[in-house]
Amino acid sequence: MKNEYTHTGMVEHRGELMAELLLQDLRPTFLARAERTLGYDYFAGFPNSKGGVNVTAVEVKATDRPVPALLPIDRRTYDRLAHSNIPVLVLVADVKQNRLFYALPQPDGASGRRGSDTVAMLLVELNDSTKAHLRGRLGG
Repeated sequence: MKNEYTHTGMVEHRGELMAELLLQDLRPTFLARAERTLGYDYFAGFPNSKGGVNVTAVEVKATDRPVPALLPIDRRTYDRLAHSNIPVLVLVADVKQNRLFYALPQPDGASGRRGSDTVAMLLVELNDSTKAHLRGRLGG
């Protein structure tokens, strides 16, 4: 059990709250907190244009430092996210500046040198326009 009263625990908790508020604002059909052992923080379902529900796994990263446009991420972690059998939404929360960023990892969407243990994942800052675009991508 993590101690939420440590600095790191507080940053993580604030990031999760920011992410949960965003996800609620995207109007999901359902939002479920995932078990830690599943490797994701949430599962969300978004209504699609054919009357069905698109399920998305959500991974939340929180920081109290400035977020770069290209986030360095471990190649194995990126591959796990990009090659999942359901789409994965990565949310990065800058808890000091109250800013959220997102990425939808794709198998060929990261940049990095071959053989490198780290790749760069492109992040998009969330605002009203990008939030509407993200809502459309999640709902199909």
